[in-house]
Amino acid sequence: MVNNMPRKTSIWVGIDMGATHTRICIMNTFNKVLLTEKKKTRDIIGNNFLLGIQEFCFSSSQDYDVKRIVIGLPAAISKNRQQVLSVPNLSVSQDDLEKLVPYLSHHFNCNVLLERDVNLQLIYDVSYFKLKDKLVLGLYLGTGMGFSIWNEGEIFLGAHGVAGELGHIPYGDDDLRCGCGNYGCLETNCSGVALKRWYDSSEKSYKIDELFSQADDDEFIHRYLIRIAKAVGTCINLFDPDVIILGGGVLDMQDFPYTKLEKYCLSYVRKPLPYNELKLLKASSSSFNGAIGAALLASQRN
Repeated sequence: MVNNMPRKTSIWVGIDMGATHTRICIMNTFNKVLLTEKKKTRDIIGNNFLLGIQEFCFSSSQDYDVKRIVIGLPAAISKNRQQVLSVPNLSVSQDDLEKLVPYLSHHFNCNVLLERDVNLQLIYDVSYFKLKDKLVLGLYLGTGMGFSIWNEGEIFLGAHGVAGELGHIPYGDDDLRCGCGNYGCLETNCSGVALKRWYDSSEKSYKIDELFSQADDDEFIHRYLIRIAKAVGTCINLFDPDVIILGGGVLDMQDFPYTKLEKYCLSYVRKPLPYNELKLLKASSSSFNGAIGAALLASQRN
């Protein structure tokens, strides 16, 4: 008897789970995006995190043959990309996080991998700017300070899988405790959190979204840009990259002084090299870049 049922299209599934929203990308094996959707993370976590994320994934992929799933998290991930080591900004139990990979692998009968969310953003940007054969650094300033290293074809993970934690080098405010538990991390005075802390420290006549439009000449903003530039300059001098990509929610704010930041960054770069050959790029801006990057990573894994 001949089976005339049409074969399901094979797909890669990329999921980017943030504290506020979780986004999904369905991509076919020709790397064409078929679908993107988002849902509030609190609605996914609900009363049953594992069931919530399985249903979210199933609702978008039920008509396809899922070949691999990659899930991005604001977390430290084990080198084998199977376990969450630390995730301070999601209200999910460690027990559920440990069950996440085997649970989804069993339900969808496919390989499931975890990844740092910032790495997925860089994977997207490397593809977007066609930089796969380059050494690329990505610095994304949002709630925290995300940093990622693309080394000529793959993300650099380090000995234990947690390389690239620029936001947690000890060059911040020693009196402030970071979300990671340590005191004095760079993120304490060089992050979206630090920016909001300054905004809330005194009554302002403008909304926080207008901060860079209204307070561009404030001494705090000047120091804030210098801190970012010193972090960028340090990374450039350490890694000697072909390209550094700057992005994130803070840089996407209205009237962010990107040209000024770029000038400050280059002032800290060693001359003549890498200064004379270095390329700085502004990251592409889309809320689905991380999910698309996750799907791209799924397509690249053996």
